[in-house]
Amino acid sequence: MAGATNQKRERRASRRGPGPLLSLLVLFGDAEAAAELFRMVWWADGVRCPKGHTDIAKFCRYGEFQRYTCKICNKTFNDKTGTILHYRHIGLGNWMLAVWMYFCGPLNGISINHIAKSVGQAYGTVYYMIRGMMDKVRSLQERTLSGTCETDELYVRAGSKGVALETNGEDRTLPSRRGLPRGPGRGTFQKNTPMVTIYHQRAAENSQDWTIFDVPRDGRTLLRMVGERIEAGSTVMTDEHSGYKNLKKSGYDHHAIHHSEGEYASGEHNEIHTNNCECRVGLLKWWLKKHRGVSKWHLISYVKSFQFTHNHRHHSIEGRFLVTLVTLLDTYHDPQAVPADAVLAAAHACAA
Repeated sequence: MAGATNQKRERRASRRGPGPLLSLLVLFGDAEAAAELFRMVWWADGVRCPKGHTDIAKFCRYGEFQRYTCKICNKTFNDKTGTILHYRHIGLGNWMLAVWMYFCGPLNGISINHIAKSVGQAYGTVYYMIRGMMDKVRSLQERTLSGTCETDELYVRAGSKGVALETNGEDRTLPSRRGLPRGPGRGTFQKNTPMVTIYHQRAAENSQDWTIFDVPRDGRTLLRMVGERIEAGSTVMTDEHSGYKNLKKSGYDHHAIHHSEGEYASGEHNEIHTNNCECRVGLLKWWLKKHRGVSKWHLISYVKSFQFTHNHRHHSIEGRFLVTLVTLLDTYHDPQAVPADAVLAAAHACAA
């Protein structure tokens, strides 16, 4: 009886303790603990100088960071050298808070302006910092989908917001006027309504669902884009768009849903549909609204950021933050293999 009573007391004490979000905020507020977490992730394979040498000695302190000297090349460096945080004049705790708010916060997103106010930094500082993170996420290698997949497309109203005239050698388009009718035909990049394509792999017994978004600008056909994203021989479900009509000839088990006829699901068990893609279309639009207008030149970076956030939503609050941190620092080739519990426990021990 005494053992059972002690277990009940422990469970009550754990419920009264700080939750995962509060634990993270406490961690962000402790400079030494945040730096220890940063070091455990960044130096996962041991401390190395920028040239790759491992004969390293501690040199002195640089704020909460450790400085090192290389015995081979006689160069000094610190924990931030070579990372996305290098030359960023922002506290490590505030930087981690910005990372959590943008990539791990509410699934409907948080505006960069709100993040800047939360971390007490100028909007421009936080904007370019987060743009660097977005570009890092955008450059991640994409997986090839297989199994039972869906694909769909949407058109997003995005002009030349924040882009100087003739940037990148391309003419800046004039902003649209409210109340004016849209041009005929489907949206295009030149019409300020670029197309966003969605490719969704349904969850299977040994794998979770996965979604890929893209913003094509090079005139590729839908058939070619499906071939680049989905493995041949997979089952692909689409709407009645004529661009998908030759999928069966290309080696796919193609099933089409005729939305124009009021059909939204078919098959013996209503398994033929594109509802997963349409659900993510709504979530993406909801997420983009927080940014109060996005430039079409940077739309791909915002879309890829949402893709990263959405695909890692299955993790716990702390797990999502750690996977994001590992991805931004590029220390593990497989973020799913990160020892999240061990790393976070060690960091929390420093904050205790």
